[in-house]
Amino acid sequence: MIYKVLEGAEILVLLANLRDSLPGTAKIFYVIRNYTRSLFPGFEVIVDKWPEWDCIIMRPVSENMVPRFFKHMYICHAKSVSALKYFIQRPCVINWIQPATFTGLQRDIVPVVIEMSRKYCGKVSAVEARLMYAWPKRVPPEVPRVPDGLQLTKLKPEHARIMREHWERSRQVENMEGYFRSVIEQFDSSCLIDDRGELLAYICMQYNGSMAMLYVRPECREKGYFQIILSDLTRTLINRGEIAYGFIPTQDTSLVNMSRELGFEWVPQGNMVWLEYKPMKQSLTKHSRLPTRMRSGSSADENDTEKLRINAIPLALKNW
Repeated sequence: MIYKVLEGAEILVLLANLRDSLPGTAKIFYVIRNYTRSLFPGFEVIVDKWPEWDCIIMRPVSENMVPRFFKHMYICHAKSVSALKYFIQRPCVINWIQPATFTGLQRDIVPVVIEMSRKYCGKVSAVEARLMYAWPKRVPPEVPRVPDGLQLTKLKPEHARIMREHWERSRQVENMEGYFRSVIEQFDSSCLIDDRGELLAYICMQYNGSMAMLYVRPECREKGYFQIILSDLTRTLINRGEIAYGFIPTQDTSLVNMSRELGFEWVPQGNMVWLEYKPMKQSLTKHSRLPTRMRSGSSADENDTEKLRINAIPLALKNW
């Protein structure tokens, strides 16, 4: 067996397996749960073997159906580094003649992807490592005190435009506003607004179940708004029986320290690397190497801007 595509009851069995290993499996558990809720059109779930699997990859099977912000995305999880090293090198598991964004990888997998990129005359253009921090208790944080004149509430779809303006300076993606609107409509969030309705600070959930995109306006920083909205969203998730977690860039010691002060703890099993692979132009024409089901993707656009790294979005940039 090169790989097995899971369907129906098999995916439910897989979810149950992943639930037993939370919080370390949160980043793949929530992705696949959202897949079962039809939030990942155009994707499929494959494993290296069944039912005693070692590796999971959720990948696009129809680029025409995949939302543009998930184009060429491979969401990975493995019980062991060695198993994933072999799995991604099997024929037809990865479409190496198309661009690929890998997320959920262990750091030790990076050299294998770099070697495969050389084999296909491509290159690895970016690598970002993340630490996973999660709320470890069943009891949620205390109810945060909200300053007079401010309201603690949820984001609304109309806030997507403002969020795009905040994030487009550091990240570029086609339809960034559409992505923000989708997470606002689908998932939980927390924000602070003033008596004029101005958005002062916010945080929202992502498709992988993480809390991310925490932003505080420059003039409002160092007022404790970071702690207020993070505690509020954490309370929402814990009270619903979910895992409250986020990813922190490995070198962001200040954010690590703040998260620890609030009561979050490091989950080593959840650490991940985000990686972007780009093939050389001459590789894009060699469709004979692909199975029919993987030929639907369009070729790379040489004018593409840097992708918004959806599954690598940190809990916050340095803006609290």
